[in-house]
Amino acid sequence: MKLSWFLLLTVLLSACATTVPEPFARSESEPSLVWPAAPEPARIEYVKQFTGAEDLGMNKSFWHRIVEFFAGPEDRRMVRPYAIAVNNERLVVADPDASAVHVFNLKQKKYKKISRVGKLSLNSPIGIAMGENRLYIADSVLNRVFVLDENLEILTTLQQFQRPTGLAFDSMRQHLFVTDTLAHHVKVFDRDGHFQFLIGGHGEKDAQFNFPSHLSFGDDLLFVNDTMNFRIQSFKHDGSHLNTFGRQGDVSGAFAQSKGVAVDSDGHVYVADALAGRIQIFDQNGLLLLGFGTFGREPGNFQLPAGISIWKDKIFVADSYNGRVQMFRYLGEDN
Repeated sequence: MKLSWFLLLTVLLSACATTVPEPFARSESEPSLVWPAAPEPARIEYVKQFTGAEDLGMNKSFWHRIVEFFAGPEDRRMVRPYAIAVNNERLVVADPDASAVHVFNLKQKKYKKISRVGKLSLNSPIGIAMGENRLYIADSVLNRVFVLDENLEILTTLQQFQRPTGLAFDSMRQHLFVTDTLAHHVKVFDRDGHFQFLIGGHGEKDAQFNFPSHLSFGDDLLFVNDTMNFRIQSFKHDGSHLNTFGRQGDVSGAFAQSKGVAVDSDGHVYVADALAGRIQIFDQNGLLLLGFGTFGREPGNFQLPAGISIWKDKIFVADSYNGRVQMFRYLGEDN
């Protein structure tokens, strides 16, 4: 028995002693893919994909392996990643089919799965946002938005939604934006969950919505995926309407079913067109600049891409039905 324990501890310690790779470094085994193809100057570069913590070098700790030896292994893979948020410290993925949120701590090289918030079990977490020392989770079945502190402990719960879905955070003004899809509007709160004001209402005119879903705050503007109007609308931080672009269709520049939206450092607007299996990039007036991706399972392919997050021009796409997140890099206009 003592010998068995000694062998077990030796194996586990050896596994924990391996070198932890840089989470977002491109591996030599990954294919070299850029868009557009030569001879045009490349603007988007494929970097890597990951399905779970181990792909980011976040191996299980010694004590975690001891617990699993007795309790059974924890599944740390994503099932259907739907929404994603990234900052300097964390990458967080909402996974409704796992009824969980995956938290990848980039600084500590640690992973945590959130399945319960307070006394409630998550059911369908589909919206994620991060503020300063805050994590926000929207659960569309529980009809709640949970506000967690930096230790991932519950601070407060926002209710009185018909169906909360997309989340975005304005770090300058400390405002949280929440799409209430069935109510056809966006609700705005302060960082602690106090209601501030409302944007929109049901309709087809500017500043009206038809089942809005994903949204993003970037370039000091709010971008809302007005899903069933097949368009993107942009607003100032106070809710004043700025612009509307998009139309229904499967041709370039149109949307079959748009989902995630995000903005890079040059103000370009990225939209995940889920049913078309592609990402389209526009300027803020709605001019199509570039598209990348097709249906498939290979790197650079998508199956129903959903959420997008851009951090320091690294582009993270929740490739939902491939069960993975794909990472790309915006190379800039002068490349």
